[in-house]
This record gives sequence, C-alpha cells and structure tokens, in this order.
Amino acid sequence: MKALAQWAMSGRWQATVAAGLCLALPLLFWIGAALLALVILRQGWREGSSVVLWALLPAIAWFAMGDPTPLIIAVGTSALAVMLRQTIRLDQVVMLAVIPGVVAYFLLPLWLSEVLPQVIQSSEQMIAEALSAQPELLAQIQPLVAPMISGVLAALHTLVFMLCLLLGRYWQSELYNPGGFGTEFKQLRLPLAYSVPAVAMMLLAGQLSPELAGLMPVFTVPLMLAGMALFHGVVTTTNASSAWILSVYLALFLFGPYMYTLLIFVALLDSGLNLRARLKDTAGE
Repeated sequence: MKALAQWAMSGRWQATVAAGLCLALPLLFWIGAALLALVILRQGWREGSSVVLWALLPAIAWFAMGDPTPLIIAVGTSALAVMLRQTIRLDQVVMLAVIPGVVAYFLLPLWLSEVLPQVIQSSEQMIAEALSAQPELLAQIQPLVAPMISGVLAALHTLVFMLCLLLGRYWQSELYNPGGFGTEFKQLRLPLAYSVPAVAMMLLAGQLSPELAGLMPVFTVPLMLAGMALFHGVVTTTNASSAWILSVYLALFLFGPYMYTLLIFVALLDSGLNLRARLKDTAGE
C-alpha cells in the first residue's frame, strides 16, 4: 500500500484516481479515505480540496444507492485530517473524533431506515426471549436496545475514521519523515478532563436517558486508542519484545469486550499517572 500512496502523491490526478477508485470499490473505501487524509495532511485543504471533491463522487453514488458508509468515512476522515493539519496535535484530534461520531449517531438511523429497524427488532426479540423470566430487568434494558445499537454502529464509524487518519499519517511519515509516526502515536495520552467524564459516562450509562446512554460507545473510542498507544509506548520504553504488542492485538481479537474495557481503564490510569514517564524515570534509576 505504500507504493499506492507514493504513486498517489506524484500528482493531483493520480491522487484523485487512486482515492476515487478505492472509494468506488465496496471493500476498499477505507484505503480511499486514508489517501484523502494523506493528501490533506501533506498539501493542506486549499491544495487538496479539489482531489477530495472529485474523489468523493463514487462515495456519493454509493450513498444514492443506499450505502452511506463510504461517504461518511471519507468525509469524517477528511475533516479529522484538516484538524490534524491545523493543530499538529494527535491527542486533540483523537478527542475531536467524537464529533463526527456523534453526527453519525444521529444520522445513521435516518440513512439506514430500511436496515437498522430490522436489526433492532431482531435484537429486541432475542433479548425478550432471553429475559422472559426476568420482566423487571427486561423493562430496564428494552429502552436501551435501539440507542445502544445506533451507538455501537456510530462508534465503529468513529474507530474507522481514526484508523484511516492514522494510516494516512503513517504513509506521510514513511514518505516524508521516516519514524515520525511511531514516535507520535506512542506518545498519545489523553487529559483527565476527557478521560474522567468519558469513563463516568460509561459507568453511569444505565442511569442516563436512553438517547444519551447510546452515545457512550462513541466516547470510549479515543480511550481505547490511547490504551493501545500506551502499550506500544511501554514496549518501546522498556525495550520489550514486540511479541507483547502482538499478544495485545490477539487478546483484543479473541476477548474483544473484555480487552476493550481493559484498554479504557488503562488509558484512564495513564491520564492521571503518565505511566510512560514513570517507566522512563524507573529505567533511568
């Protein structure tokens, strides 16, 4: 994929063709979004806007045919790339990623009005059958089903926004500043001003209104990414084997919800204690 990114950056029409073709293919839209992020990060919005607007045409066509995902991912990733280009602060952009995520939370039920209600109805039926002997618990959970499904779907879009942005940033580093992305990502750490309210929202989701509780998954995505960045940073700081990183990703794949929750609380701990700095001090002693 690095060769594709290099070819895309050789000229404006190459970038437009590469991103546009990827956005036209259902399973490759994320590569198209990452290419748009690369163009914006390298050239800025003023120079890259024409590439973005022309490359979005296939995504708009998919939207017209009933699939909004390529357009949502491309637009959301491009917006985050503009923010990163302006702020040059990955931690700020990771937190700001919840903004397009919240927008997706409210728009996806409208854009997926034929599919999403069927998914919600099937889920409600399964939960009703599973909790038929516990009517009180069922009464508490039932109102949360639809908002939480929309929230998880929006959180997945938010995660893809960030992964596409990070891929574009990685390409930019490989092509123009080798090694820069690794250093930047391993230093990712969120402030307590974000981490504490996000975790509190997660813990108190059952006490919130269903619509507000549904937003909870979106706000956990930055924490999960910060937790992954911490593991990468700790492995580098301690000169540990890269097998530890592989084991973290494998655990995330095999024990998804449990590992995801662990990453969230690890990121919260790092926000307050700055674990990487403490490890450096310990190593220095």
